[in-house]
Amino acid sequence: MSVAPVPEGARRAAAAIEEERQRNRKKSNRLSARRSRMKKQQYVDGLSVEVEQLRRENDATRAGVGAVLQRCGLVEQENRVLLAHARELCSTLQLRTSQLRLLGEVASVTLDVPDVADHLMQLYGGGAGAGGLVMPLSPPPPPLPPQIQMLLQSDVMHTVSMLQGYESI
Repeated sequence: MSVAPVPEGARRAAAAIEEERQRNRKKSNRLSARRSRMKKQQYVDGLSVEVEQLRRENDATRAGVGAVLQRCGLVEQENRVLLAHARELCSTLQLRTSQLRLLGEVASVTLDVPDVADHLMQLYGGGAGAGGLVMPLSPPPPPLPPQIQMLLQSDVMHTVSMLQGYESI
């Protein structure tokens, strides 16, 4: 079998067609590569925007948490002061109650002095050092009426003897 010779013009035409296909393929590949790069750049830009937004949200969250922690610290400090003050008041109430009872016994006067409530004693009756708290200096309790102040003076016996002296009159 013999191969028929291809005319020169047909060979040139086939080569031209092949070159045209290669140019079109290169052009198509360049366009595809450009679209791919643009798509990738858009994706990266979107991620950058998202990263910046998340950073701002994180900063805002950190600031919010910081403010809450600071407020929490202030509330805890205030609670410690209030607890110490409540303990001081409970202690003062206990003292006054026992002083009134003693005064009533010594003066032979019936005084209806109620006990300090159990729940108050459980909560605040532990004294100044309970729970590891240090009691801050607080303002003194309001003054008692002069008649009661006189009865609660350190020299209770003198006051009692004065009261007994008035009874004999």
